[in-house]
Amino acid sequence: MIILKHEINSHHREYYEKEVNYPLFKAITILGNRYPDPTSGEYEIFHPNSKRLVEILEKYKRFEGNGRVKAIIMAVARAVIDKLEHSPNWRDRIGFFAEELREGEWRERAYNHPKHDWNEPKPYGGS
Repeated sequence: MIILKHEINSHHREYYEKEVNYPLFKAITILGNRYPDPTSGEYEIFHPNSKRLVEILEKYKRFEGNGRVKAIIMAVARAVIDKLEHSPNWRDRIGFFAEELREGEWRERAYNHPKHDWNEPKPYGGS
């Protein structure tokens, strides 16, 4: 059996970089940014979980220094928050993942990571 991270990072790294990551990230960014920006102040948000995600996103924006990663995460967050806000079907399915994360085991972040382009104070930030 092949270790997944070795498949992506070693054996076929060039393929995943050029043929998968780049087109995927480009598509996510373009399509996610078609949704209204819930952090712009232009829209009123009602659902408490949407409001919480906006708070988390604002905090995240203060720490992220990698523009490419930030663009992708912001596009995904925009879509997720907008789906939470307008669709009970999506809201309940997204909520399922939040409940499972709270109730199950989730490994804590490593200290001093990420080391590059991340401005969070220690113990988590690398700066």
